[in-house]
Amino acid sequence: MSASALGGALTYMASKAKHRWWRRLWICGGLSLGAVAVVLFVSSRAVLNGYAKGKVERAFALAHPGCALRIGVLEYAVGANRLVADSVTLETTNASFRSGRISLTGVRWQRLLWGTAPWAVVLDQTDLDAASLDWRFPRSHYAIRCARLRASVPNSKLLAEHAEVRSLIPDDALFAASDFRTTRFHLILPEFRVVGLAYADLLAGKSYRASSVLLSRPSLDVLVNRDKPMKPFLKSPLMLVDALAAIPQPLQVNRLTIANGELSYSEQVVAGAPPGSLTFTAVDMSAEGLGNHGGPPANIQIQAQGNLMTTARLKVVMTIPVAASDLSLHYSGSLNAMDLTRLGAFLEIADHLRIKSGSAQEATFDIDVSAGRARGQVHALYHDLKIAFLDPQTASEKGVVNRVSSFLVNTLKIRDSNLPDPPGSIKVGEVNYTRKPADEFLQFTWFALRSGVLDVISH
Repeated sequence: MSASALGGALTYMASKAKHRWWRRLWICGGLSLGAVAVVLFVSSRAVLNGYAKGKVERAFALAHPGCALRIGVLEYAVGANRLVADSVTLETTNASFRSGRISLTGVRWQRLLWGTAPWAVVLDQTDLDAASLDWRFPRSHYAIRCARLRASVPNSKLLAEHAEVRSLIPDDALFAASDFRTTRFHLILPEFRVVGLAYADLLAGKSYRASSVLLSRPSLDVLVNRDKPMKPFLKSPLMLVDALAAIPQPLQVNRLTIANGELSYSEQVVAGAPPGSLTFTAVDMSAEGLGNHGGPPANIQIQAQGNLMTTARLKVVMTIPVAASDLSLHYSGSLNAMDLTRLGAFLEIADHLRIKSGSAQEATFDIDVSAGRARGQVHALYHDLKIAFLDPQTASEKGVVNRVSSFLVNTLKIRDSNLPDPPGSIKVGEVNYTRKPADEFLQFTWFALRSGVLDVISH
């Protein structure tokens, strides 16, 4: 072999050896870095799920005697700045909270650890995503569930999906737990969305402000057991404006919307018996200017409509002065054609009254309320109205008393028709009602309207 050939071979072998050395170096370096990363990851999980989590749980128990906080397995992604807990449980003396996976992204942990920045700064870039939320309140026998809750502080949004407010015990057990009349609520809310939420003020406890709130396809079922007496009250129930004013922080929602909702109101007269029910379907409602602070020009404007007993469209418009110091408002509305016998599902049980026949062509009302006194008018066109009294025990029309009462009412007390006579005049019902101390807001508005309806059908 020539010297040049030998030199070339040695150079080639040296070059190959150099490449193998660099390859080994990269492999060893990569393995070393990977090992360091694994050690750091494992140690950070150990720190999170050992020292850090235990310290938080102990600090909470120390600050809140009798309460317990339990945090599930924690994971932290450094690049995404995301902390995930696979579960959270909170037990207090009056309530409990449990959740599935909770994810927090964008928390300013450094500011939080320094302990000098307010929550509004620490969380100003935070997104929350929580699943399977469950609040329970054993004393009131109610629970709140939510399949998923998402909040974005930088985007000023809040979204709750498949939420539900329900009783923890059956209706008969709920009613038996009190010596007085009880109202059972069951709310199903497929979607609750808030846009333009002022998180900075909310976290600082300064105010509750949002551009819009949307409740999509809510369903509310209300049941009252009238077989028990009403609980004595120490003071009158708060009216809408009073309830808003009782909130210490300023409240402002530019627009509240309910889309395609359902409402069922039922009264049970005999324990365990079927209740009488009024239903409203395809309910749409909007409220603008909802708030608790504002001068005399500020008003809450409410518009609502829905199908009464699935047949007649009921529309209501209401204006409520925010600064009113007494019960003052104005409301008006209309009801289109309806077969009045459809109301029997409620009246026959709740009032022992049967509408045997009757058709309403249309009805309108306009009512003004000042200092708790309602005045206004009800216009109603109807014909062929006949009613019958029912025995409270048997729900039957039979019996001398029932038949005589029905005859006298149909003959002497009520107008069977209210249609334009040849000159074109009809009877107009006069609304005249003063709020009773026990009246709640919706009760008062209905009782005032009812006074005008009764005046229309009376001789």
